Amino acid sequence: MVKALLHTDDAARRGIARELGVSYAAVAVLTWVITHTTRFLTDSFGALVLSAGFLFFALARARRDPRGARHYGIDLEGVLEPRETDQGLLAAVRAGLPAVARELGFALKLAALVFPPFVVAFALFHRVHQPFTFQPPAQPLDFALSQLLVVALPEEALFRGYFQTRLEDLFPPRGRLWGAPISWPAWVVQAALFALLHFIVGFAPARLAVFFPGLLFGYIRARRGGIGAAIWFHALSNGLSEILTRGWL
Repeated sequence: MVKALLHTDDAARRGIARELGVSYAAVAVLTWVITHTTRFLTDSFGALVLSAGFLFFALARARRDPRGARHYGIDLEGVLEPRETDQGLLAAVRAGLPAVARELGFALKLAALVFPPFVVAFALFHRVHQPFTFQPPAQPLDFALSQLLVVALPEEALFRGYFQTRLEDLFPPRGRLWGAPISWPAWVVQAALFALLHFIVGFAPARLAVFFPGLLFGYIRARRGGIGAAIWFHALSNGLSEILTRGWL
């Protein structure tokens, strides 16, 4: 009986590992094709197509699991995946507003701790000597919505929602980090996969540096039990990086 259970567990783990491998290969191929095809496709539709692909893939994988999108932390209080069959989108949005505020509040508190030392590190790394000049994007609202909905939402749904959850199925959490249940292998591997995908886009070694924010996003997902705060923090981080780059570089 015990041997049978062990064999079943081993088979399940191999199945999860195969699923993760195939899934990442599919995402990597999609990313490479879109970012290395004609300039027209890349400039006009590439980002939107890739973002839609990430989000669709994460939701499709979650729907195949009996535990559903809520288990993967990507239902966003019923906005992306209804929790009740008779609940409309507007009702789900209204019901989710308090959670949206809580997740934004957590992201802002974490930003207050992380962003000041990041600004100092940014200046030291780039050996900045000239004074900072605030130069916001030409279309601030468009930029903010793009970072939130086109970049942060699909990337968090895919990497912190789908990949981190399935990696935790493979390597269950066995420790805690600052109040969050952590699977150390899952936490590190999801960040490595995140960084590798960014490298595929341009094959520039500097892109691998997103491994470190990937760790932070993964911690937020583990701490909050969903991707809401990670989406906010991801978008805020991208906004800060853009402002620092414009103002100093």
